[in-house]
Amino acid sequence: MKVKQRLLKIIRSLVVLMLALGVAAALIKLQQKPQKQSPAPQSLLVEVMQVRASSPAMIIKSYGTVRPSETLNLVSEVKGKIVEMSPSFEEGGFIKKDEHLIRIDPRSYELAVAQRRKELKQLDAELGRLNQEKINLRVTLEIAQTDVKLAKDDKERFKALVKREVAAQAAQDQAEQKYLASKRRMQETENQIALIEPRADQLKAQMELSEVRLQEALLNLDRTRAIAPFEGRVLEKKAEKGQFVNAGTYLGRIYNTSTLEVEVRIPFRDLTWLMESHSTRDTSGAKQKGFLSDRYIRARIGFNTSGTTHTWEGCVARIKAAIDEKTRTLPLVVEVPCRGSSIQAHSSYPLTPGMFVNVELIGKKIAGAYLMPRSAIHPGNLVYLSLDNQLVIQRVEVLRRLDDSVYVGDGLKNGDLVITTPISVPKEGMSLRLHHPK
Repeated sequence: MKVKQRLLKIIRSLVVLMLALGVAAALIKLQQKPQKQSPAPQSLLVEVMQVRASSPAMIIKSYGTVRPSETLNLVSEVKGKIVEMSPSFEEGGFIKKDEHLIRIDPRSYELAVAQRRKELKQLDAELGRLNQEKINLRVTLEIAQTDVKLAKDDKERFKALVKREVAAQAAQDQAEQKYLASKRRMQETENQIALIEPRADQLKAQMELSEVRLQEALLNLDRTRAIAPFEGRVLEKKAEKGQFVNAGTYLGRIYNTSTLEVEVRIPFRDLTWLMESHSTRDTSGAKQKGFLSDRYIRARIGFNTSGTTHTWEGCVARIKAAIDEKTRTLPLVVEVPCRGSSIQAHSSYPLTPGMFVNVELIGKKIAGAYLMPRSAIHPGNLVYLSLDNQLVIQRVEVLRRLDDSVYVGDGLKNGDLVITTPISVPKEGMSLRLHHPK
């Protein structure tokens, strides 16, 4: 009985399953097939910027530390005791031009000057006495010459008388001796006169030497004073009043406040924007001769403190001859102020050595340049443009690459819409929807 019931349940289940399969097959046969439809084309949404040509000056940014352009080490040139010292001669003190900073005891040097002057005066008196002696000897020589002439005449007269046997031979001998004596006296006088010139030359040489020694003494006296050659400040003080110093003792250091300088380093490739060239562009992109440049390379120095930026004007004073081997950069020296003008900031904040400042070098101007984000330039110097809401791929000339932007020359014109949105697979003629960011 139980077996029959199980068989009946199995048969009923099979019948239900067969009916379900038949209904499902009928529904599938009766179902209508869907019609194929092409998807509607979609436009790519991109951001664009409209470019305009300008003539910007190329700004090269760098940084450096302010330092004095003229520094002077004060060193004692003579020995002695420091007897005077300016109150301004303290570290950080302001000093005026021609101000007496330090004075070494001058008394021994004043005595040396007085001694040399006395020597000169004595030698001058000796030379005067010698000149007078020369005058006297010339008078004596004239007398001696007259005496020789008279003695010679007497000698000739007695010689004639002896021949005529009127006078004795002894008288002739005496006349001969008198003539020889007067001639010897004349010769001695001539020798004395001849020796006057060497003695005078010797005295003149001694006077010249004494004059040199006097100048040396005056120079040593002048060296007892340390005078500021310019208006400046004291960097270091290493001497005190009452201290004994020797020649060569380091006394301190001062610097000129009228001119400061900053050494900056720029990539060598940026040097072209500071030097003269022979090609530029106008607003239409046509090349012209010569860059629009100033006579001097101007610089702007900035120092930020407490959220305020103070600026000064300067210029490039010189370009160093060698490139730094480690950083491959070119050192330049910026002078503040430029060409001897006074240091003036846009505020009363003082420019001081040791400041770490930002420096902007204002280079040449480029006519017909377009500034755009660096992301808008793609490999191969390509940019994507929107023309009638369609993608156009354009090759351009990249003039200069900055950190986040690029200057472009040939390849663009005023009013072009440059796409700044990245496009993974760009194709010429792609349909675009434009978004102009504010």
